[in-house]
Amino acid sequence: MEKKPRVFPEFYDSAYQNMKADIIQRLEDFRSVPEHDWFYEACYCILTPQSKAVHADLVVKQLINMNFEYKDADILPLLRNPLHYIRFHNQKTKNLLSLKEQFPSIRDLIKQHAHAPLQLRDVLTDRIRGFGMKESAHFMRNIGIFGPTILDRHILKHLLACGIRSAKKPPTNRSSYIKIEHAWLRYCKQVNIPMVEMDLLFWALETGFILK
Repeated sequence: MEKKPRVFPEFYDSAYQNMKADIIQRLEDFRSVPEHDWFYEACYCILTPQSKAVHADLVVKQLINMNFEYKDADILPLLRNPLHYIRFHNQKTKNLLSLKEQFPSIRDLIKQHAHAPLQLRDVLTDRIRGFGMKESAHFMRNIGIFGPTILDRHILKHLLACGIRSAKKPPTNRSSYIKIEHAWLRYCKQVNIPMVEMDLLFWALETGFILK
């Protein structure tokens, strides 16, 4: 007996059609991110885990104003500020300082491996303190390098609602991450929606707007 073809649930499909133009424009924005912004996009992806995206965005704006990439600064008070509080601020401060120290070589690695996104994800995960597979994929997406999936817990919730059973449990290692990633990519092909567009749709449904 043949399996029924996968379809995007009506709720998601309706939302996608309504937001598609904005989603495509946001992806064009990512593709247009200049190289001199790469460092701060990496900072953003260090800050966001278990913290509010809007808080991370506010902190990054202040890091830019401080010219943090090139100037010494005590950034711990910035992360601790209640107006844009970042969880695990002590550890993330260390991660940001480590990123700053090694980013010239990271920049070169991005250029070397941009044509091979999955390989680049592994390189970034190995080299950047505070980056796992999810953060590496998030950073790459935000500088216009698409391919790897961003398996956040919020995303997993929507994948499960779409019938992707492997998303029931969060990935605990590389193998389980790739298993869910492959299942999501197969689903995207079946419903004919690019994964990177579906990702932004799910995030917009969580936050009410398309951020990054």
